[in-house]
Amino acid sequence: MYSIVERIEKKLTIHMARRIFASIVLLYNDIPMEIVSELLGGFSMKITQDNYGKVVQKIIS
Repeated sequence: MYSIVERIEKKLTIHMARRIFASIVLLYNDIPMEIVSELLGGFSMKITQDNYGKVVQKIIS
């Protein structure tokens, strides 16, 4: 049996890693969007909401 790591053929980019961290690790564990924004660099709350708002909506529904 193969482990999940052996089956991934795509290289992980920094953008993919940030999205995985923000959506799965933080938002799916009920971390507020403001804290997610700060942990990702805190450049703009609007950018964070635009990028990850869909994840929050999916969790709510």
